[in-house]
Amino acid sequence: MNILLIFPPSTIYGADLTVPAVVPPLGLCYLGGYLEKHGYKNVTILDARSLSKGRIIRDGNRALYGLKDDEIQEYIKKIDPDVIGISCMYTAYSGDTHRLASTIKNMDKNIPVVVGGAHASTFPDLVLKDTNIDVVSHYEGEETFLEVVRAIESKKGFADVNGISYRENGVITKNPSREFIEDLDTIPFPARHLVDMDLYLDDEPSVFGMRAPATTFITSRGCPQSCVFCTIKSVWDDMNFRSRSPKNVVDELEYLHKNYGVGEFYWLDDAAGTSKKRLIAICDEIIERKLDIKWTTPNGIAHWYLDEQVLDKMKAAGCYRVTFGIESANLETRKYVGKPFPLEQATKMLAHANKIGLWTICTFIIGFPVEGEESIMDTIDYACSCGTDMAVFYLLCPHPGTDVYEDFQKDGLLNFEHIFDPASVNSDEDFEAIGTQLAGRGSSTKHLSPAQLNDYVNLGYKRFFKTRLMNSLNPVRTLRKIHNFEDLKYTIRVGKLGIESALQSILTGKFFSQKIMTERVARKLEKNQERFKNDIKLPLKAS
Repeated sequence: MNILLIFPPSTIYGADLTVPAVVPPLGLCYLGGYLEKHGYKNVTILDARSLSKGRIIRDGNRALYGLKDDEIQEYIKKIDPDVIGISCMYTAYSGDTHRLASTIKNMDKNIPVVVGGAHASTFPDLVLKDTNIDVVSHYEGEETFLEVVRAIESKKGFADVNGISYRENGVITKNPSREFIEDLDTIPFPARHLVDMDLYLDDEPSVFGMRAPATTFITSRGCPQSCVFCTIKSVWDDMNFRSRSPKNVVDELEYLHKNYGVGEFYWLDDAAGTSKKRLIAICDEIIERKLDIKWTTPNGIAHWYLDEQVLDKMKAAGCYRVTFGIESANLETRKYVGKPFPLEQATKMLAHANKIGLWTICTFIIGFPVEGEESIMDTIDYACSCGTDMAVFYLLCPHPGTDVYEDFQKDGLLNFEHIFDPASVNSDEDFEAIGTQLAGRGSSTKHLSPAQLNDYVNLGYKRFFKTRLMNSLNPVRTLRKIHNFEDLKYTIRVGKLGIESALQSILTGKFFSQKIMTERVARKLEKNQERFKNDIKLPLKAS
């Protein structure tokens, strides 16, 4: 049985500055590995976002990052699949999933099309309004998709497959939910051999990375927290924390280090520090195996789970940067967000991290519906005084499927359903609206306009960088980061970026963080586009 899994191309509209990331599609790689484990050897993954290399196709108000329809059709013809699974992770790009499904059905209306991912799990009925889609897989996909494939192969229908919604004879049926996989060690490592890893492994470190090549990994699923802005419930529908064993985790890191030469890892768990015992055990496993790797926690690590011993162990195991998701420094706002933990503990952890030479980042979110000027200024004041190496201010993105989005709906401030309803006719303006909204451009609240919220972000950066420049007069803090020549080179590179950002913020009163990142990514894309031109070669199977 030929099984094709597709990560769709990404279309960006108008004023949306987002550049879709080129990263391994771990979700599809997990599905591929699980299918292979259960005897399905003819599994192919088409990363239609990344295979176009650096090419961007502009057409009026839109820009396509990824393969064109005819290139995808060519690939499908070569594979001749018996079933196609499509990832639909992001609401902002849901239109690309529906266009891809239409492309498939125009080729052969009899190919079963199965869609999974956060957006599809959150809005299965909306997704199935598109008659080009036959099945929606809810939440965790490995067992569910395996059973869907078996049902297609046996021609028994989907009535006994839990965890899906499907259309049969024009009628949409939602089956009972599926139990989650408790022992994550039973799931094979992501089948990265099904994609061309050269697409993702750069020879040079990322903007703020220390080593190259670098890649992502995930060690757990679920999260015990319930933050109002987080989409995790849309991904797992599960607030219970389930994790892989330390040995299983480090086995994967060691495999990637030895077989792909990966020198740096991005730990992408939603709740990486939930278990101190497990986190220390992972670090011990890395140290005992003498793995020469670096790693970071870009999605954040909960400060309330940490202590000095854990931070010391993380540093010894190759961690060089930690990110704390503070979100707000106002007590009432923190309660609303779902993080009613004392900031004194966060400040203590920041101080120790800086003392032992870890780089520190704190992220903050501005624009919660309960916030006024006082709350926002509490956050800015804390960012300047807490001692973090870098403060990052985000404007709230009220993603559909989150509690905060429902609050915006109740207040009559947002309603996107008509845009990503495939039964309606959506214009480029609709998709531009949702794309820019979810790209962090700010949403009007009952108290503040997007322009006012952006002003607070700029104020936050201006005040923070002034504070950091004053603190830089004391070299002890910086010297603690430097233990070898690699640390020195990294410190110089990051220092230059910091000075550039500080001068921009102080002199102009604005900090175009997304613009800076977008320009750097665009230069990289142009470099790749010159290298690869428009010659997109689609292998039958990744080597």
